[in-house]
Amino acid sequence: MKISSKGGRVISYKIGNKEIITSKKEHENYGSTLWPAPQRDWGWPPYAILDEHEYTVEKKGNMLKMTSSPDPKSGFQFEKRWELINSNCIRIIYTIRNISKDEKKVGPWEVTRVPCGGLVLFPDGGEGKGKVPYSSLKISLQKDGINWILIDKYPIDDHQKSFSTAMEGWLSYVVEDVLFIKRFPDIRPEDYSPDQGEVEIYVDKEKSYIELENYGAYQSLDPGKSLEYVVDWYLFKLPKTIKPQMGNSQLVKMVREKLAEIE
Repeated sequence: MKISSKGGRVISYKIGNKEIITSKKEHENYGSTLWPAPQRDWGWPPYAILDEHEYTVEKKGNMLKMTSSPDPKSGFQFEKRWELINSNCIRIIYTIRNISKDEKKVGPWEVTRVPCGGLVLFPDGGEGKGKVPYSSLKISLQKDGINWILIDKYPIDDHQKSFSTAMEGWLSYVVEDVLFIKRFPDIRPEDYSPDQGEVEIYVDKEKSYIELENYGAYQSLDPGKSLEYVVDWYLFKLPKTIKPQMGNSQLVKMVREKLAEIE
């Protein structure tokens, strides 16, 4: 894994020569980062101090920590820590700190850009009691409680989004023979950030990338207080016996088995 001090972004995550993260050469929106949810609080573009400016860097053993400058516009300061769990798993610990003088409400939101031409899969969590926004990107297949979304490489007329609940707290993407898994705390619909879900899939209309997005609980922070959001990343090569096909129960079994190895 490679992380840039610019925005504290993950800019590379690969197994062998197989890269799962899109680069700046492919699109101006690249790498993996953290945003504060909901988006209605800031619109576009993201807060520059948190998303683009230099972070301070500290290394200690298997831990790398990057810290943003305090951002007076958002009222937040971000801290990101990466810890090596084993050769296939990296733990990311995000901290959002309220540096303003007022109580603020916020949820953590991890945004990871990956190449098109793969399969998204995650456990379905139901309709979310009306908490999940309308999705222009539809589920391709729902089988045995798993949502599958096929991502091709053909440009479309407009960007698409899929908002969803997610049981079990994981979101996975398969591209060619590489399996990428993100595990995060499973949250209830009543804890979603306004106008967001628990997971979101964003597809760029040019098909230069998609975003695998997961959200933590929306909560109030008093001045000086902080929240923590922990996400584990896994990257594996698929064995030849498991085909990267939509609805493949062996693929789902592999995800669950790999997650069970690290609690």
